[in-house]
Amino acid sequence: MTLRPTKRVLALLAVVAIACVHILFFRRPRSPPPAQSAFPDIIHHHTPLPPPGHAHWPLLDKLLGPPLLPTKCRDLPVPDYYWSAQDAFTPAFVAIPNPQQVPVGETVCVRVVVPAKPARSSVLYTPMPDMPWDSVLLDLVGRQTNVSVPVHLQMAPDIRNTRRDSVHVYEADVVLRDADEYRARGYIEFRDAEWNPDGGLQPVAYGTEALYVPETLSVTVEDDGTSKYSLARHMELPLCTEADAEGRWVAEAMLPFDAELVAPAENHGLVWLPYACRLRRISYSEYISCLATRYPMMHWYGDSNLRRALKKITTLGEWCSANATHYNSTETRTCLCEDYADGFQPFDARYRELMIDLDPSGGRALTKPTKYADVPEGVARMYLHKWEGLSYRNRPPWPQEFQNGITSRYGHPMMALISLTNWDAAFSSRAYFAVEMQALLDHLAREYTPFTELYVRTGQYYCCRTDVGQRPRSYSRLRNAYFDQYVVDAFAERFGGSHRLHVWDVASISERLPLWVRRDNVKCPSNHARAEIVEVENQVLMNAMCNREVERPAFVDVGGEVVLNPWTSVDEHLAFDEYDGASDEESSSLGDVESESLDPFDF
Repeated sequence: MTLRPTKRVLALLAVVAIACVHILFFRRPRSPPPAQSAFPDIIHHHTPLPPPGHAHWPLLDKLLGPPLLPTKCRDLPVPDYYWSAQDAFTPAFVAIPNPQQVPVGETVCVRVVVPAKPARSSVLYTPMPDMPWDSVLLDLVGRQTNVSVPVHLQMAPDIRNTRRDSVHVYEADVVLRDADEYRARGYIEFRDAEWNPDGGLQPVAYGTEALYVPETLSVTVEDDGTSKYSLARHMELPLCTEADAEGRWVAEAMLPFDAELVAPAENHGLVWLPYACRLRRISYSEYISCLATRYPMMHWYGDSNLRRALKKITTLGEWCSANATHYNSTETRTCLCEDYADGFQPFDARYRELMIDLDPSGGRALTKPTKYADVPEGVARMYLHKWEGLSYRNRPPWPQEFQNGITSRYGHPMMALISLTNWDAAFSSRAYFAVEMQALLDHLAREYTPFTELYVRTGQYYCCRTDVGQRPRSYSRLRNAYFDQYVVDAFAERFGGSHRLHVWDVASISERLPLWVRRDNVKCPSNHARAEIVEVENQVLMNAMCNREVERPAFVDVGGEVVLNPWTSVDEHLAFDEYDGASDEESSSLGDVESESLDPFDF
């Protein structure tokens, strides 16, 4: 007897087949289809939609859960209708494709669409290479923690973004590491490249333009209890050994541990906590002891921002502290902004060159001629060169000191710190700065062997205003950021393979403050950080310099050329005789060269 399938069985088999097809083909990550109209459907575009052709199977949907959607910008095509946005009909808006609940540490794509608008400025204003036409200040802000994460927007890869009169679409992948619900907050600072008054152009008055952010637009970051970034596990992190660790500001009241164990809070009660490491609170006495042991000779180049850091160091932290007895209280003009005119006993800020000795009692400038390389036991000696960056405003010109010889007069340092951007972004064109920067790199390469650690200090963060005074400075948030990145990249390219190179990133520390705190600095024309922020910046540097082991071999091989360490003993240099690949004759000749100067500080 032959059994024939009934219609009911065939129908059941068809249902199973369709379900299998659904599982195999429609569970793939797909982008939502673009909305068809320009503005009313923007809000709907932010709601995850089922893939095209997605059949409605409630039971399977419940079992399988919502489809996994891509979150990185490269996996999310820019909808075509973005490019038809016109300023007369559509405001500039923020979009987060596929907003959803994401785990801690996930990347989220954020886009901003600036509609086409008739140019308001002269065509002389152009952006820096690979920089946006429009300056958009945007943060993702946690509703519960108030953690502020900057969104560093870049032009989406589309030829239309290169045109001044086009719609401009910007995007950024943002990593969110703190559990919270995040909402976008920000505004347009400048359009049409007016943020970049390069080559003598006049700065444009600051005027903000609102961004449309749908009320329902948010991203929720969830912690399943295993996040290494949680505050509960912060004290398990290793100590910071670099000065550019990414972090966030957290209210001191939210810390689940003793606040004395980390860097001190700034004036609003916010504490700087890096994500991948932790800062311990280092006293200035301990720091100077560390310097005397590891870096007994240093060369520092910088402007008034570095001067403010040194005022903290030379007074063992008393300058502009809450319990100051000799060096100003925290709310004076000196501590909030400008300290140039104030008398300061340890050193005179008016001098271009100073030699400062640091010991357990603090710091003071040397007033009598001395053999600078002969550093007393327990002392760290610093050659301080004050400059206006590499700008034309240096008197005498900055190269003069290098041409006269730095190490021949002030010894070979264990560490050299170079601070740039502040004066350069203000008074130098990009072309002029590029030439001067190349000259500086050449001078540094001649003066400092691979045994000198190089620290690059970024400029201070700048935002929320334009300098239009009698001596207008060409500052802007994006312009300063461009100069910072140019400097860091140039040093990395030149010295990354030969020297131990570090970045003291003070800009990102202030950039991650809540926007309302950043606006406090508008009151300071010189853009100095107030004393509490200076203290945090110093703690970051002190941790980087003192938390790691410093190894100084007797010699290194740099591109086939052997360089001897000027600070190690003669016995260590004699070990060079056993260096692999060196003949007895070569070893003997090198040993003779070294024997001419047995004292490593006898220059």
